[in-house]
Amino acid sequence: MTADPSTRQAIEQLLGIVEAMVADGDLDDLEIEFLGAWLAENSSLARVWPGSAIRSAIETVMADGHVSEEERAYLLTTLSQLARGDFAADGKKGSAELALPLDDEIEITLRDSLVCLAGEFLHGTKAACERLLERVGGWPVRAVSRDVRYLVIGSKVSPNWAQTPDGKTIKDALALRQAGHAIAVISERRWLESLAQGAAP
Repeated sequence: MTADPSTRQAIEQLLGIVEAMVADGDLDDLEIEFLGAWLAENSSLARVWPGSAIRSAIETVMADGHVSEEERAYLLTTLSQLARGDFAADGKKGSAELALPLDDEIEITLRDSLVCLAGEFLHGTKAACERLLERVGGWPVRAVSRDVRYLVIGSKVSPNWAQTPDGKTIKDALALRQAGHAIAVISERRWLESLAQGAAP
């Protein structure tokens, strides 16, 4: 999805805020609350990358109203990676994604679809991602098969993904796709955008 000029400007402002917040290598509760409030005031960014990922990460760590040290470290790592540009903020693929033959241009319908999640996600744990999927009527599964419609690759996938524990899952999905089965391999970014846009009818 291509952002309009005003949205691109807001994204640049958001990344500037994030970069300033993580510069000292620490995040306090006030900074996290400020970022959450800023995103709430600029809700249109929740539908585009990386606003969708940042909002999801903040919602995950703030879900119980308390930020644990583990959650704080997770959020700091995620925001630092975004500030460094480890994950493309302009809708283009990052280096790891370039090594994957993704189907990000297709229409996505999650409702009543079997979906397998692979890799580490900016949104949070796989359990959190599975709950989000179930909320829109999708069915999370732990392994790919002929019946799986989508394999979603987490944004923290390694450029050397073939050598990671999730490498076999990705290769199995690509083999099924090559054999003519209707499995699509999509990025976390595209998945989050489809959720934000209400792509599941």
